Amino acid sequence: MGSSCSSSQSMKDNVSVKSEDYAMEQKVSSQHTRAVTPTLARPVSSSTDDRSYDTESCLSEKGGGTNRQAARLPLSVKMGDNDGVSNTGDAGLAHMENSAPPDVKESPRKSRGAIPNLGHLPDLNKLSDVIRNLVMGNVVFVRPILKPRKICIYTCADLKDTIMERSALMEHVYPKLRLYCMEKGYELNIVDLHWGIPDEHINDHSFKELCLGHLTTQARDSHIVTVVFLNETFGNALLPRVIEGPDFDQAISAMELDTDRELFWKWYHWDENAQPPCYKLQPISTFIPNIKDSNSASLHQEAVQDWSNEVKKMMTLMRMVFNQEQKEKYLSTVMEQEIKQSVFMNQESAKHCLWICRKFTHFPSHNIPAQGKVYVAVEPESKKRLDILQSELKERLDEIRMLKFRVKWHNSGMNPEVPEHAQFVEDLCAQISPLLISIIDGIIEEDETKEELKTYLGIEKRLFHELMQQSLMCQFRYKNFQGRQEILTKIRRYLNNDSCVPLIMHGEVGCGKSSLIAKAMERCCEWLVDVPLVVRFVGLTPGSSTTEQVLRSIAEQCCALFGEHRAEAAKGVRHMSAFLMHVWSKACKLRPLVIMIDGIDQVKSYGSTSLEWVPSELPEHVKLIMTVRDDSPQMSLLQSIIEDRACFLKIPPLTIDEGYNKFEGILKQHHRSVNKEQRELVSKNIQDCPLPLYVEIVGRMACEWTGAESQLPLKPTLLEQIYIVFDDLERANGQVEVSHTLGYLTAAKHGLSDSEMIDILSCDEALLEKIFVHCTPPVRRCPSLVWVQISRQLQPFLMKTIVAGICLLTWRHESFRDAARVRYLGTPDQISMCCTALIDYFQSKWANGVKKPVPVYEAGVEEGKDRYVLDQPTKYRGSNMSKISVQSVFSRHNRRKLDELPYQVLQLRGRILEEFVLNFEWVYEKLCGSDTYQVLEDVSLALTNHSNNIELVLLKEVLELAAYALGYDGRQFYSQVCGRLSTLMCDPQNHETYPIIKKLYETAASAPVPCLLPLTVCLHEPFQDQNMKLGDGQVYFNALIRARQNPHYVITLSTERGEIAVWNIFTMSPVRTLTGITQPRKLKMIDDYRCLVLCGRELRIYNFDEGLFVMKLREVMNQKMPYFGLHDKDHVVALSRSRMYVNMMNLQNGDCVATFKVGEDRFLNSLMVSENGKICVCGDETQKPSALLVWDLELRKLMYDLRIPHHEFITRHAAITKEGHYVSCVCREVDEPAPNFIVVYDLQSGTLFKKWKPGVNIISIAISSAGSCVIVGLEDSKLMAYDLITGNPRWTLKGHTAPPTTIRLDNRGLQCLTYDSLGRDRSVRVWDIHSGNSLAVMTPDQAITACEISSDGKAVIMALEGRNEIVTFLLCHQSGVDGHASPKSYGNDTNRGKVFDLSQAGTWPMSGDAEENMLWS
Repeated sequence: MGSSCSSSQSMKDNVSVKSEDYAMEQKVSSQHTRAVTPTLARPVSSSTDDRSYDTESCLSEKGGGTNRQAARLPLSVKMGDNDGVSNTGDAGLAHMENSAPPDVKESPRKSRGAIPNLGHLPDLNKLSDVIRNLVMGNVVFVRPILKPRKICIYTCADLKDTIMERSALMEHVYPKLRLYCMEKGYELNIVDLHWGIPDEHINDHSFKELCLGHLTTQARDSHIVTVVFLNETFGNALLPRVIEGPDFDQAISAMELDTDRELFWKWYHWDENAQPPCYKLQPISTFIPNIKDSNSASLHQEAVQDWSNEVKKMMTLMRMVFNQEQKEKYLSTVMEQEIKQSVFMNQESAKHCLWICRKFTHFPSHNIPAQGKVYVAVEPESKKRLDILQSELKERLDEIRMLKFRVKWHNSGMNPEVPEHAQFVEDLCAQISPLLISIIDGIIEEDETKEELKTYLGIEKRLFHELMQQSLMCQFRYKNFQGRQEILTKIRRYLNNDSCVPLIMHGEVGCGKSSLIAKAMERCCEWLVDVPLVVRFVGLTPGSSTTEQVLRSIAEQCCALFGEHRAEAAKGVRHMSAFLMHVWSKACKLRPLVIMIDGIDQVKSYGSTSLEWVPSELPEHVKLIMTVRDDSPQMSLLQSIIEDRACFLKIPPLTIDEGYNKFEGILKQHHRSVNKEQRELVSKNIQDCPLPLYVEIVGRMACEWTGAESQLPLKPTLLEQIYIVFDDLERANGQVEVSHTLGYLTAAKHGLSDSEMIDILSCDEALLEKIFVHCTPPVRRCPSLVWVQISRQLQPFLMKTIVAGICLLTWRHESFRDAARVRYLGTPDQISMCCTALIDYFQSKWANGVKKPVPVYEAGVEEGKDRYVLDQPTKYRGSNMSKISVQSVFSRHNRRKLDELPYQVLQLRGRILEEFVLNFEWVYEKLCGSDTYQVLEDVSLALTNHSNNIELVLLKEVLELAAYALGYDGRQFYSQVCGRLSTLMCDPQNHETYPIIKKLYETAASAPVPCLLPLTVCLHEPFQDQNMKLGDGQVYFNALIRARQNPHYVITLSTERGEIAVWNIFTMSPVRTLTGITQPRKLKMIDDYRCLVLCGRELRIYNFDEGLFVMKLREVMNQKMPYFGLHDKDHVVALSRSRMYVNMMNLQNGDCVATFKVGEDRFLNSLMVSENGKICVCGDETQKPSALLVWDLELRKLMYDLRIPHHEFITRHAAITKEGHYVSCVCREVDEPAPNFIVVYDLQSGTLFKKWKPGVNIISIAISSAGSCVIVGLEDSKLMAYDLITGNPRWTLKGHTAPPTTIRLDNRGLQCLTYDSLGRDRSVRVWDIHSGNSLAVMTPDQAITACEISSDGKAVIMALEGRNEIVTFLLCHQSGVDGHASPKSYGNDTNRGKVFDLSQAGTWPMSGDAEENMLWS
C-alpha cells in the first residue's frame, strides 16, 4: 500500500471486484494519485459532555489523522453501487442490506483462490480450512465443531410409577457415575424432569414444552444417554396448551351440552397474537388462585383437587370429540413425546438408550385397587398406545439394552420396606451401572478417536478454542441484526480511507455495540478479500475477561498471521504495546490487518484496566476498531490517548423504524404478532428508550401477549425493564427460588454448569423448604425442573461458554449482570449466603456422604440428609472409581475448583493472600490444572488489598515472565522460579527483603517434584526489559553430539561458523575448540577423542585432544544424501557419490577397502549402522515396491532384501537397535491415502516381526532393545510407545503442542527426550519409557537450535538461539543441582580450554606421521 497508489488501483491489486462495483468506484474516487498532504480533521469543540464528535475527517474516503506525515493507502474494500455517499443515502444502503433474506443472500467469498504466499510471512494455505478460517477471521465460514465434554443422562418416566427406582439411582448409581466421568474430564448431567415434583401440571401448562425443549438443548450441547422407565403405564396426557382455531371450533360444535362448551371457553381463550391465531389454555391460578398457596396445605390440596376435576372433565370431552389424528396431535403423553424425540430419531440415539421394564406378578386383573391404577394403564386406548410404543422399543434396541424385571405386587404399591421390592431395586442398580459405564466409555472413546484423528492444528488448542467461541458468538449476534446502515457505511469508509488512528465507537449501555461489531465482521468477509480479521468480544470467555488475556489472544492470532512465535505473545500489559506494534508492523499491502475489540470497558477488575497499549498512531495497513461505553473510565482514557476527536464515533439510538423492525423480527421468529393498541404502546416506549437490548427484552415479553391484556408491563428505561423480567420470573417460579438461583449464577466468577447449579441448590435449605412444601421426595435433592424452568425463561439473556471442556452458563449482557448484582447480591447478607454456598460446594463440605442438617420445626431438632453432591478435590484420581471400573491410577486437576474457590473466598472474607496466593503448593496445582493468567488474576486480586506488598509484585513479575512456559505446562513452576530468581537470590540483602520468595526459591532449588533445573542463568529475570533479547538472535550451534564414553561431555557443531567444540556439561565451558573447519555438517565420534566430520562433501578426521586435523578420506559424498556410519574404530561405511553402492573405507589410510552393491541401477536413499557396527541397513528407492537392504558388515555380505508387496518404506523415518537385532521403519501403502504405519523386522531371521498402525502419520521414530520398545512421534503431536516383546501399545504420551520431530534415547534405554526441531513447540520433554510418565518439561525463553540428553539420562543439554555457549539442565527430584557428580577430565589436561585454528588444515601435513596421508589432498 504505497502512498502513491490510488484507491481504485489498490482495489485492483487486492480485491476481487465485480465489474459493476469497479465501475462505480471509478465514479466515486479519482483516478489520479492522492495528494501526499493528509486531510486534516475539522476543528471540534473540546467539550465531551455529549460525546458526539465530528467524524467526517476520520470516516471520509480520505480519512484523517493530523499527526501523519504522508497519506497512507487504505485497506482494499469492495465498494458496490450502494456505497455512494452523495445522493443515494440510507435508502440505497438499506436496499443493499435487505435485498434478500439472510438465508438466500449471496455468500461472501472465502478468497480469490489461494491466499497469496508472501514468502516472508507464514503460508496460511498449509492450514486446514477450519483453522485458516478461524485465523483469518472468516467468521461466516466457521462451523460449530467445538462441543463440550458433557454427557447427559435423560430420564423418560411417568411421574409416580417409578419414584422408588429413580430415587435409588440418584442415591447409589449416579453419584459414582458423575465422579467416574469427572475423572475422565467429562461433566455428567442427570436430568429427570419428572422427579421431585408433586404433579406435572405447571401453572402455565408449559411442562411438555419444557421437557422437549430441554431435550433438544441437551442433544445439541452434550451426548444424550436416555434411560427409559416404561412399565405398564406411560402416564396421563396433559391438557394441550394450545389448540388451533379450526380444531377448537370443531370440538365445540361436537359438544352436546352448553356446560361442556362453557367449560372449554372458560379455560381456553382466543390468542389473536399467535400466527396463526389459536386458543390458549389459561394459567391454573386464573380461576383457582389457591393452587399457588404455599402457606395453607389444606387450601392448596383443595385447589389441586378442583383442578384435577376440571382436567378430568376436559380430557373426557376431548377423547370424545377429537378424531384419531387430533388425539395423536393433542393427547399424547409427555413420556411418549420424549421417547420419540430421544430414542426414535436415529439409530445412533438408540445405541445410547437403556429400557427398564418392570412387570408385576400377582397383580389383580379385575377390581384394580386405587393404588394399583398408578402403575398400570386402565384405559383401552392407553393400553393400545403403550403396546405400540413397547413394540417399537423392542425393534430398535438390542437385547442387552433392555432390562426386564418381574416383581411381586404388594397392596401398598412399590415400597422399599417390602423385601422383594428392596431386592428388585438392588438388582436394578447392580445391572444398570455397568451398562451405563459401557455407554459412557463408548462415548468418550469415540470423542477421543475423533480427537486423535485430527492432525497438528498449526495453532495451540487454547487459541483454537478461543477463536471458535469468538466466531460462534459473532455469528449469533449478526444473525438477527437489522438496520444501522449509516454506521456500517462509516465503518466501511474507515476501512477504505488512509486514517492512521483507531476508530472508537461509543454509546450507552444496551445500544447494540456488540451486534454492530459482529455485523461489521460479517460484512468485512464481503468487503475485504484475503484480509485477516481479528475480533474479540470482551468477557465472552475466561480467556477474554481481562486486558491481559484479550491482548495475549490477539497477539497469538497475529503471531500465527505474521510469523512470530506465540511465546512472544505472553507478556505483561506494560510490555505488550511494543510487541503489538512490532507484530502489527509486519502487516503489508498483500496482508493487511483489521482488529475489532468489543467492550474494552468490560474487562474484569481483577486484571489491568490500563490502555497504554492502545496506539495513538497505527502502523500502515492496520485498522483498529473498539467499542466502549460512554460513561466508563476507559472512554476518558481513550480520549487522553487519541487526540483526534474525529475518530470517536457516537452510536446513535435506534430510529423508530429500526426499533420496531427489530421488535417485529423477534415476533416473526416466534410466530407471534401484536394488535394495533399494543403496537402503538410499544412504539411509544421504543421512542422513549431506543436501545436494541430494550427492544429485545420487550420483544421477548411480547411473545407471551395474547391481545387480551388490559395492561402491558412496559417501563421507560432499560434497567426498569430488566427488573420486570426478574419480577415475572419470580412470579412464575417463586421469589426465593429465583433470587437464590440468580444470586449463585451472578456470584460465580465464570458461571456455573447445569450439574453444579443443581448440586448447589440441593444444599440450599431455604430453597428446598419452598420447593418441598407440598411434596417431599425420598432423596433430598433439588429437582431438575427448578433450574430448567428458570434457565429456559432466561435463555435469551444467558450464554454458554466452554472452560476446559465444561459448559458453563452465565449472563450474556453486562446490563443483566449488573442488575442481578444489585438485586440479588446487593446486601452483605446476600453476598455471604451465595459465596458461602459456593465455597462449601467447591470445598466438598457436603460431599462424600456428609449429611447436611434438615430443620424439623415440629420436634425442634435437625435431621441430616445426604445431598449426593459431586466431590470437589483439587485433583481427581482414577483409583476412586475402583469399585465400579478397574482403571489405572491417574489424576486430573479440578479446574472449576481452582478457578472459583479463591475468588469466592475473597468476596466473602476479603483476603486470599496466605490461603492461596502465597500458598505455593496451591499455586503449583493451579498452574498445572488451570492457566497462568488465572493465577495472575488471583495475585492481582490480592494486590488490591496489599498494594505495597513487594513480594506480591515480585511474584507477579516472575509469573508474567514465565507465562508462556507455565501455560504450556505448569509443572515447570519450580524450574522457572529457580531459573529466574537465581541472580536475585544470590544477593544476601534480598533474603531479608523477600523472605517468602526466598523460601519459595529454596523449595524450588531442592526440586520437590521432578524437574529440569538450569545450571546457569538462561531465562529473563525480574524487573528487566522483557523486550530485551537474551542473545543476539544468531544460531551458534546446529547440532549436539554425545561423547562416546564420557557422559559429562558433549560436542557442538556450528556449520556457519565452521567450528566444532567439546564442552563440559556441568561447567558449560568448552574444553577444546576447533575453528576454521570448512562447512561441518555432520559428526560421528570414533572414540572419545577422534571424530569423523562431514565437511561439505568430504569426510575428515579430527583429533579433539590434540586439536589436530588427522586426514581426509578419498571418496566424495553424494550432495543430497551424504549418509555414513561407523563399522569399527578403523572403518566407516558411506553411501557412494552415485548412491548405487556402499563404500567401506579405512580410517587409517583413507582407502576404500570394500564395496557393497546389489545390482545395476539400484539407487540407495538411506543408510543406518547399528551402534556396535555389525549391521548396515539401506533403503532402495529403485525397486517397486521399495526394499530394505541389510548387510552384515563383518562378513561383508548382503543378508536380506526386505520388501512388502504394494508398499514402500519411508526410510527417513527408520531406526535400528544398538546390537542390530531389530530395525523399525515407517511404511505406507502405494497409491493409498491411509496414514503410514510401523514395521519391525527381526534381523536375526529376516522376518517381519511386528506391524503397528497408530491411525496417524508418523514423523519420528526410535527403537531400544534395552527398553524393549519402539517410540514414534505422531502428526497429531502425540507419542506412542509399543512393547517390542508383546507387540502391544504400551503408552500414549501427550503433552507436545506440535509434532515431535526428534526422539533421543539415553544409553540405558530407560528415558527419552523429545522435542520439535522445527521450533513450533519450543519445549523439551523427558519421559520415563517404562512407566509412561512425563518426568520433566522445560520451555526456555529462546528457540532451541539443538538438544541432547546425556547418556546416563541425568541431564539435558540445549543450544539456544543467540547464546554462544550451551545450557545444561539437570533432572532433579528431592535434591538440587549441587549434588551432581564431578566430571572426569578430558584428555591431556594441559590443552583444556584451548582453541585450535585449523583453517589451513589439509593444505600441509599437520604431523609427521600423517604427512603421507596428507599429500594427496
